[in-house]
Amino acid sequence: MNSFDFICVSGYGKSGSGACVDLLKEFEYIGGLDKEFRMTKDPSGILDLESSLVENWEFVRHNIAIRDFLEYCFMLSRKDGIFKRVGKNYNDMLGVDFMAESLLYVEKLSDFIYYGDSLLNRYRLTATQSFRQRVRSKLGLDNSIQMYFSRPTKERFLLETKKYLKSIFMNYANNMDLQKVVLDQAVSPINIHKNLKYFCDAKMIIVDRDPRDIYTTMVNEKRLLGADYSHNKSPNKYIVWHKYVRSKLDNDNINQEKVLRLNFEDFFINYNKTIEKIKDFLDIDFEHKYKGERFNPDDMDKYVGIWKKNQDQESMSYIEKSLSEYCFYDCRR
Repeated sequence: MNSFDFICVSGYGKSGSGACVDLLKEFEYIGGLDKEFRMTKDPSGILDLESSLVENWEFVRHNIAIRDFLEYCFMLSRKDGIFKRVGKNYNDMLGVDFMAESLLYVEKLSDFIYYGDSLLNRYRLTATQSFRQRVRSKLGLDNSIQMYFSRPTKERFLLETKKYLKSIFMNYANNMDLQKVVLDQAVSPINIHKNLKYFCDAKMIIVDRDPRDIYTTMVNEKRLLGADYSHNKSPNKYIVWHKYVRSKLDNDNINQEKVLRLNFEDFFINYNKTIEKIKDFLDIDFEHKYKGERFNPDDMDKYVGIWKKNQDQESMSYIEKSLSEYCFYDCRR
């Protein structure tokens, strides 16, 4: 059974973290899912679970948080499809019974399970379900459901979470003969100290990109704030957004030996130097066995400086003026 640890790669939305993920997967003994892994930071994920069970505990609401978490896990476990509800198919991709692992995790965090009733259990009922429960209450019938009582210490929550995340990737790492598992978007670059602690021996790479190219990509793909462009041609909202999502909150407490910050553009312009920087940071000497199969530095023109082809050059100039400290200036001679 292989021993493995995690490499968490993140960006800020269209900032190019995918290039780093692809490059890392070209190395022997490094691999990862071809999907983002967001369950630590997403709504109803592990961060929200810790908030309700540890930091903001209340004798009923923590049960709702656990049920929300399990519902989220069910979405992650089920298969996706055009005519199906959204799913991430973690069962097949990870080679694990994802719901069984998640239920075991919740069980280890819980003191006991009981049958109870609360008004909070009815907030999400349909009108028909709510009417049925009201009738049952009038008739003195039982409306109880299975509920969780859980109040772990911070230390217990962290221990069980590390074991849980390790266990759901164990089969995957062994089957793929991996020493490093790459997770895309698992840790927020804004809240590093809150998310990175969930992963055993993890290191994090953050990738950022010229804001003019980010904005151009968002507009072209109509994603994130780019969808607003058809309604409002001004980049003002994007400029505010760009600054806010790069605020670091309480990240001064993070051991900087665990975090590496890279420019997306350097993956193309300084390809070899960037590879050496990554290898030094991760302390690896793995063979670059699949070089060029996932990331091609010759594709620079498709991704770097695309803002120059943007028809709205007035907005490009305004972004450069407002976000000059984030802009990439090619100093090659």
